Amino acid sequence: MINTLKRILTDKTFFITLILSILSLCFGQVKSTDIDFKTIMSLSSLLIIIAIYQDLGILKFIANYIVSKCHSTRLVFLVLLLCSFFGSMFFTNDVAILTLIPIFFNISKRIPFPKIFAISLLTIYANLGSSFTPFGNPQNIYIVSFYKLSVIDFLGMSIPFGLISLITLLFSVLFIKNKQIEKQSSNIISINRTKTVWLLLASIVVLLGILSVIPVIISLLISLLSGLTLSKKIFKRVDYAVILTFINFFIIVGAISRINFVSGLITNHTNNALSTFISAIVTSQLISNVPAAVLLSKFTNHVYALFLGVSVGGLGTIIASLANLLASRQYAGYSQNRSNFQFFKTFTLLNMIFRERKISCVNAQKISKLYRNRECLPL
Repeated sequence: MINTLKRILTDKTFFITLILSILSLCFGQVKSTDIDFKTIMSLSSLLIIIAIYQDLGILKFIANYIVSKCHSTRLVFLVLLLCSFFGSMFFTNDVAILTLIPIFFNISKRIPFPKIFAISLLTIYANLGSSFTPFGNPQNIYIVSFYKLSVIDFLGMSIPFGLISLITLLFSVLFIKNKQIEKQSSNIISINRTKTVWLLLASIVVLLGILSVIPVIISLLISLLSGLTLSKKIFKRVDYAVILTFINFFIIVGAISRINFVSGLITNHTNNALSTFISAIVTSQLISNVPAAVLLSKFTNHVYALFLGVSVGGLGTIIASLANLLASRQYAGYSQNRSNFQFFKTFTLLNMIFRERKISCVNAQKISKLYRNRECLPL
């Protein structure tokens, strides 16, 4: 309990949002309805399930198995990118980064990779891949909950964006020199098949709750029960700071949205699809795409433009996405270089290049054409 509390209090993101939430209370009012408890329960149940997957070693087992079958540097990197892209769809972009970057550094000891370039692309495609599913990242969970979207509604928005991202991924590996490598031996990771089957069944129930097929409280109870029966120690490892940070986001957004000047400014910049799309991108660069989605949703019913904006907005600055921050922290922890300026420079440059390419692919006209009938939902 003490260690868990210490991790929460030393989490910089939580601490900053806590200070901002306290300050925001001095300028605006907050209502209990500002906190989306469905989103909080969905996120909590998902974090518990993810922690169990990590504790049972299932994610590393899958990644190590695939990588062990590769015979060239380009193929190894392609597999890592695909693991990042598809893994983030089901286990969130944050988990993809936390799982794959340590594996990448282990591989890079035997295979010469351009580390900063590789980590940057792994992070970019974790962000892009997570946009594909309703539970791939926190902002998607929130958007589905807030706008009461069905699975079909959400996939109608995400599939075109996801397919474009997948195509660019296949071309990205061409920037890695293709060299034949000896068969890579990997650490043998054993998994408990019985526990894995039960965890998969629990995961289905959790996802049904997130998608509003069943009451979300059932998902939360199933995740808690899974933790108690499959791996009790995971409750010490669950990232409670993320949950509390999300609550801080709701408080901040609720207070700010009731400040007349801010309310008027946002209203003027979210009155059509194009302005909503641009506002979501810009806001994400400054305060991260999760709080950007929460803030702008209070003022716009252009759900498709908002979804695209915060998805593209995760590419850019270090703070544009929590996954970006995690990647930076992972690099600093595993790299022997004392200075992180080179990482910051290369990471930001690559993110901006990909962001601009995404903006050029997803413009205002395509927003209307691809999703004309559902881009604007009644509030």
